[in-house]
Amino acid sequence: MLPVLEDGWTRVRAALRQRAGEAAFEAWLQGLRPVLMERGTVYLEAPTRLVADRVRALYRPLLQELLSAEIGTPLLVELQCREPDRFDRLEVSPQQPVVDDKNRTAQLVLRSLATGRSLPSNLFFFHGAPGVGKTFLLRWWREMHPQKPLWFDAPGLLKAFQCAHQEDRVDQLRGELLEDRPLVIDEVHRIAGKPKLQLFLAAVLRGREQHRSPTLLASRWHPQEVRELDPSLGTQFLAGFVTRIERPGPLGRLRYLRALEGVRSRNGRAAFVEALAARCDGNFAELRAAWAQARGAALPPRYLELIDPARVFANLRDRVADRFAVAAAALPGKGQGRALSRARKVLAMLCLQQGLTGSEVGRFLGGRTRAAVSYLVRSLEGELARSAELRQLVEGLL
Repeated sequence: MLPVLEDGWTRVRAALRQRAGEAAFEAWLQGLRPVLMERGTVYLEAPTRLVADRVRALYRPLLQELLSAEIGTPLLVELQCREPDRFDRLEVSPQQPVVDDKNRTAQLVLRSLATGRSLPSNLFFFHGAPGVGKTFLLRWWREMHPQKPLWFDAPGLLKAFQCAHQEDRVDQLRGELLEDRPLVIDEVHRIAGKPKLQLFLAAVLRGREQHRSPTLLASRWHPQEVRELDPSLGTQFLAGFVTRIERPGPLGRLRYLRALEGVRSRNGRAAFVEALAARCDGNFAELRAAWAQARGAALPPRYLELIDPARVFANLRDRVADRFAVAAAALPGKGQGRALSRARKVLAMLCLQQGLTGSEVGRFLGGRTRAAVSYLVRSLEGELARSAELRQLVEGLL
């Protein structure tokens, strides 16, 4: 539909000049340009945020009237500013997630929590399909929050619970989760069909009801859609603040693709990016795949991760060395002291989480094989399940 819109935009501009007046048109309207049309909404881009706000407040009804008459069907208008200085930064990241109408409620809630604003609940349940950015938003919140949160995904919590049960220290694990500090449990839908873990989590949530610190849960499904869920636990989930995070809307898709494309999104490939945003109505992973496929053989190796493996390794190496009080130069070596060995395992795990391959990690860790790296990570997962102290050391390193 964008070609139809672009074809009629010249006539709409002429009508705008006549209806709004020459001075108003020159000041606020001449810099507008259409970028998308989807589901009865035309998305216009303004050169600055001031212009976007001014047009939204004063001229949106006129724009809707003229565009509807030109296209022949009732249309709504949404405006955004170009923000060219931001195109070069990947906006879906813990530092700066894409925010649009599909995730704005969740983002506002998380920002309120990070700034200490009082909210009517301390339990928050975010749900949405894979690839919509739930974990990214939670990590973004973690970066802003002044207090370091306790973070589990459901498989990690299950492993910790199983180890605690085998070693008769469930109360110790419960006490860790009941500390008055933020608690995040990602992929909580994966506790489905695990009745003992569900009863344990229900007791933890009851104990945290009086805390000031929030409990944040992320799930693929709404609480009522999680299968084999204990009714009392489902009721606890629903008693909190429940909100859905949806696939990115048109403007979210456009911003994300512009970030992937980089500076080219402002020149010769701008039309390609806008057309792809209009054509691909998917989640962030699907957008990345469509963008990569459209670039074909010209796509540089590992471009999508937007990382320099050596730099990522060096940054993580220095952070791990500082946290575990070991020499950074010793981590790639053969030393086997307890602190050094544990720090090396943590470094391997963090590197994999940041997108490095097992072969790359092994190469940076003194020429170890991919199998050796895999062994290091599996060994660490067992230690993390058993040791609250180690979990606290690892928290916040990413």
